Amino acid sequence: MSPADEPQAWLEQEDLQRVLEGSCSIGRATLNTIVVDSAKVSRLHAIIHLERAGAFWLVDLGSSNGTYLNKRRIHEPTRLRDGDRITIGGNIFSFRQSRNPSDKPRSTAPVATVHDEIEEVPCWLLVADIKNFTPLSRELLSEKLAVLVSSWLATCKEIIERHAGTVNKYLGDGILAYWPDEEGTAKSIVAIITALKEAQTRGPEFRFVVHFGSIAIGGVSAIREETLMGSEVNLVFRLEKLLASLGESCGISDSAHAKLGDLVPSRPLGDYELKGFGAKRSLFAV
Repeated sequence: MSPADEPQAWLEQEDLQRVLEGSCSIGRATLNTIVVDSAKVSRLHAIIHLERAGAFWLVDLGSSNGTYLNKRRIHEPTRLRDGDRITIGGNIFSFRQSRNPSDKPRSTAPVATVHDEIEEVPCWLLVADIKNFTPLSRELLSEKLAVLVSSWLATCKEIIERHAGTVNKYLGDGILAYWPDEEGTAKSIVAIITALKEAQTRGPEFRFVVHFGSIAIGGVSAIREETLMGSEVNLVFRLEKLLASLGESCGISDSAHAKLGDLVPSRPLGDYELKGFGAKRSLFAV
């Protein structure tokens, strides 16, 4: 093969070669660019996202059994390099790239810090997810779906990290982010709400909810192996499901509303009993 004919990037699996002509999806469902027929592989398992500069990024979509790069489970979008080995459900793909992009990846991740003991920390929590993702995944061609999801994840990640937040988990069609409460954090949350509401006007359609409460934290935040634990984490996911059932696009919990006060205009959506929580909780649209 002449240099002119050589593809920019491809995946090798045993005797097969799959050329990467753009962003692609990997999963068990037939809608994917690369279909892996295995019970260990999620319906929409991961995507390989191509940036304009020619850099490829591997993104796990909250799969049950994880996506591994060079035998290490990834928890955030990770830059691919020539020779990297991707493992999905026991299937190994070698990533090959004929020439490396000249740009260097930028990282806004903090220096890795290990929490030897679990800490109880007052935090702001945010859950966001794409609306009607299942029917959407059936309607779109696989390459369009991969581009849509990867672009949305990148947009949310950029907005959150620009305002000093951390994306803790990627959940397939959603994300979980957090901010330890410090002086000035409430103003950052206001800015986040404003930026995400503006992003909602550009598509895809998504919803998000913000909550405030004390959670337990342990692990290494810089490589997304930090664990958030406690009832408040469960509560923010319950609130996101409630927000979806009410047909609202953005909301805040009663505790977040109390902390933000008049900084964010809001309207009450009512008081609700949530499974696993005794007292009713209030939800507000913003």
